Amino acid sequence: MKLFIDTWGWLALRDRKESRHGEVKALYLRFRARKGILYTSDYILDETVTLLFRKISFTDLTSMVVMRELGIKDIITGDEHFNGVGMGFKRVP
Repeated sequence: MKLFIDTWGWLALRDRKESRHGEVKALYLRFRARKGILYTSDYILDETVTLLFRKISFTDLTSMVVMRELGIKDIITGDEHFNGVGMGFKRVP
């Protein structure tokens, strides 16, 4: 079994206030229990994370992970949130 999840599906799964949250969650849990394979795309994940976090984009989050893994602390950026994530990044110059 295969199932593709779009941005709305991820958001509905996460947001208990979404009118169809219970329906989506139940479907998701049944599908996972049957060992189905979930599909999505990096563009959908980008859009989903950006909508969930609103202030930090998925692209910025992935940059932070890459920087942390490579031991990079300095970054040329205009984005203020690199300073405020508690990961020791410093905007330069």
